[in-house]
Amino acid sequence: MRLQPTAAAILFLLDASGSMGANLRMVLTKGIILSIVNDAYYKRDQVALMAFRASQTDLLLPFTRSPQVAKYHLRSLAVGGKTPLGLGLKEAGILLRAESLKNSSIKPLLIVVSDGKGNVALEYDDPYDEAMHYAKRVKSSLIESIFIDTEEDPCSFGYGRQVARAMGAHYLLAEDIVRRGMIELPL
Repeated sequence: MRLQPTAAAILFLLDASGSMGANLRMVLTKGIILSIVNDAYYKRDQVALMAFRASQTDLLLPFTRSPQVAKYHLRSLAVGGKTPLGLGLKEAGILLRAESLKNSSIKPLLIVVSDGKGNVALEYDDPYDEAMHYAKRVKSSLIESIFIDTEEDPCSFGYGRQVARAMGAHYLLAEDIVRRGMIELPL
């Protein structure tokens, strides 16, 4: 009997706030995601793209196996506004749980790409408290996760590391990923 490898449902949760437009953060972010999307195609994984900014989330791309469609939506991503990190984490959890219910053989994976600096809350008084609440819900849902921190100086605030810890996520610095040659930037 031959065992089939478990396919993953990879949801990219992208910070599309104004701070991500600074310097080369979004170029770096898109390069990392395009690299993972290409790898996912060969592994027969599904990918979806969700962005958060202002006071909303946008499902830019429902789960698909098409890297071309993912690349198109990623390249046309607009940036600007505030950072509702808590809302993004909440909506990502809902989407991944729904996808898991549709297909119990898939393995959900959440990849958050952000500087971790949520600055708007929709359900809580404090944006940090809201982000931490939903980060802990991701962890309690047993959703495997990765937090890619785009903050240029993560020692200055360290919010990304704190959110990753609350999520139970693997924590990576975006700049380290590029330095190690794990991706090529789409310049």
